[in-house]
Order: sequence, then structure tokens, then C-alpha cells
Amino acid sequence: MALGPDYATNAVVGGVDDSARRGDRAMSERAADAADDSVADTDAAESATPVPSGTYAYAGIVACYAATILLGLALTDEIAAMGLAMFQDPGSVGNVGVFAAMLLVATAGMVAAFRYGYGETLVRVFLLGSASTLTAVAFVALTGTGSIAAGGSAAMGLPNSPASIAVTLVTFAVLWGYPEWYVNDIAAVVFGAAAIPMLGLGFGPLPVVVLLVAWAGYDAYAVYVSGHMQELAAGLGDLNAPIVFVVPHSLDFSMRDPEFDLIGGDESGDEATGEPPADDAEAPTRSEIALLGLGDAIIPGMLAVSAGHFLDAPAVVPALNANAPALGALVGGLVGMGGLLYLVHRVEGAHAGLPPLNAGVLGGYLLGAVAAGVPVTTALGL
Repeated sequence: MALGPDYATNAVVGGVDDSARRGDRAMSERAADAADDSVADTDAAESATPVPSGTYAYAGIVACYAATILLGLALTDEIAAMGLAMFQDPGSVGNVGVFAAMLLVATAGMVAAFRYGYGETLVRVFLLGSASTLTAVAFVALTGTGSIAAGGSAAMGLPNSPASIAVTLVTFAVLWGYPEWYVNDIAAVVFGAAAIPMLGLGFGPLPVVVLLVAWAGYDAYAVYVSGHMQELAAGLGDLNAPIVFVVPHSLDFSMRDPEFDLIGGDESGDEATGEPPADDAEAPTRSEIALLGLGDAIIPGMLAVSAGHFLDAPAVVPALNANAPALGALVGGLVGMGGLLYLVHRVEGAHAGLPPLNAGVLGGYLLGAVAAGVPVTTALGL
């Protein structure tokens, strides 16, 4: 899910904050003075107009998205060697139903906890525990130090050596005690990168294509129809869990501010004017950030991993275990991200990330398959 310009300050989506507006006025005055001297000086002053602050937030979101998938591709061989694929029969379309059921049950449980105010601490422990465990998986895959319980055991994916257990505990402590936006973003990139191959290796070409199409539809429903995705994001924001990429347009921003509301924003203010209450005038709001759900990187990244592992095409970037279809999926996802950011910039409200992202990923994947000489029917698993 991505958020659009439905806020009074409109800072993330290309608007400017007060300091930027003051800078624009000062620059305009200098340009006007220079106009008396020469047209060339005026043109120079106009060309010096600062980049809108929201541009940097957008760039940060794209960087988090790309880094998660690239690192996931780089870890694929190691994750496969560790036997951590989620499903042992990657060709079964039934894997899609099992995976969907697991996510829907987890989503329903979290939404219920947030809606009724029960079990929120347990949800946070579960999320941070999962993030910490997957961080240990990434650590072992990257360094070869420590070990993780392999598939086929009840403890699959859990750390079972002093080094991996230590990484898990330290990560959990840092995320619990200092949940700043950049700490959460780094953690989300690392553990998201471990999750991508664990999931992608469990889905062959047909199941992963079915999953991307089905989940894009579900994401659209959850955002535009039922609205429970916004409710979920709001609850996760209150827990400061690293399940959402958060990039501010100002380094003064802090997620640790007790007044910060990830999703509430201006809706908590006066209904007639849209202005925040007077006593909360200085409280940070979602208008100061760009955000993207971690799932919007993991789901598209699964196709890149599956393509690199299951399609018979020569590796183009061996270090990433990436053939042309995998690289096509990555590039297509970036094109889809461009479309999503344009939508966020132009249309008010929260937006489903997976429809444009998955469309771009699937299109790039098929183009990459054609370029590699893989028949489209093979790429689709038909």
C-alpha cells in the first residue's frame, strides 16, 4: 500500500513545507533583482529552483524496494542450500491457496487486535520476533557463520547455533528499544531479502504467476473496497514494527515521537477545516513521509527469484543468480513503481501498490523470457 496526497501539507507528494516555501520566496526575490541586470541572470536563478523535498522521499522508497529484491536474489543460492524453501513441491498451484490462507489468517488476527485493543503487545512480539529470526537467516546466508534449522523439521527457519541466536536476540532488542524509521527500514530490507527466496523457491512459474495476479486483486480490494489495509497499516504504525518502509522528507522527522500517527494524519483534526487540533499542531503526521508496505517488495520479488531458479536460461548476473527473465522482472517492477508513484502524486488517498507493481513485474518477466529464448507458455508454466 502507498499513500497519496490527501493531507493538508501535501509534503510527500511534491508539495513543500514552510521552510521550502520561504526559500522559494527568497529565490524569487533574488531572481527579480537580477532581472534588472540581464535576462541571462534571471534564467540562471530560475534554473536554481530547489528539488521538491518529496522527491527524496520517493527516491528512498525506490531504493528500499530495489535493495530488498536485489539482496533477495543474491541470497537465493544460499537459502536453497540451507533447505529453507517454504514449499517442497514448487509446481503445485495449491501452494497459492495455502500461502493465501496463512496471510489472511495473520491479517485478520492483527486487524482484530488493533480494532478491539487486545493482544497488541503479542502482535508486536510476534512481528519483531519474525523480523529478528529472518535477519539471522540473512546473516547466516551472507557470512556462513552459525546455522539455521533446515526444512523438514518443526523448527525450520529458526536459529540453532550461538551465533545465529545472538543475532536474533540483538536484532529484537534494537527493534524493540529504538524503533526509528531508518532502523526499521534497514531491518525490513534485510529480513525481507531473506523472506523473498524462502517464498520464491517454493513457487514454480505457474504458481507464482497465479499468486501475483490473485494478490494484486486482493490488494486492490483491501485498499479501495474494504479499507482494512489502511487499518492494518495504522496498527502496525502504532507498534513501530518494520513491516512498512518509511522515508521522511526531513531528517528532523522521528517515528519515536509519541504524538506521531502513521495513518491518522489530518483526519484527527477539525472535520470542517481539515486542520489539526491546536494542541497537536506540532505533532508529526503522515504528511511528512512516504511509505510502502514491505509486502509490495516481497511479492514482486518472489517472481524474480522463481525465474532465476526454475527457468532454463543462462545467468546474466551470476552473483545475483539472475537470468534475463529475473532481470526483466526487476526492471519491470521499477517501471511499475514509477507508475505507482505517479498515481500517488496525482490522485488523493491511499493506493494499492501491487496492481501496478505486479503488472510491471509480469510484463518485464515475459519480455525477459522472450529475450532469453524461453517460450511464453513455458514462462507461464503452461
